[in-house]
Amino acid sequence: MNLINCQECGKVFASAGQKVCSDCSKSEEEKYELVKDYLWDHPNSRVNTVSDATGVEEKLIIKFIKDNRLQSEGLEIDYTLNCKICSKEIEAGVYCDSCRSKMINDLGSKPTEEPEKDKGKKSDKMFISDRLEKKNR
Repeated sequence: MNLINCQECGKVFASAGQKVCSDCSKSEEEKYELVKDYLWDHPNSRVNTVSDATGVEEKLIIKFIKDNRLQSEGLEIDYTLNCKICSKEIEAGVYCDSCRSKMINDLGSKPTEEPEKDKGKKSDKMFISDRLEKKNR
């Protein structure tokens, strides 16, 4: 675990991959529940209306949409979410479905073969077999 500063409050905490401390995480979760409950009772509200009614910052509401925790179709936003790769407008998350699928496929594909010019050429790296060969001479 690494010691890092919380992105929200600046407090130092032991991180296991998270960017905010447990206190800020708990507070953010409570704010999410407020927004979710408000939208349940008032569907198709505007972000600024939800923010005013719940006290949750607009920036955090947009973050909930980007984190795919809220769908923009149930919320009138004056902010468009765009795919980071192709800039296509999306309802939630960071990438559109086609770019996300392409990235998943690219990650699962086999690496390309070495270029022809490097074939047959010994590597510059030293291997155990090379060490044993030199030792036996």
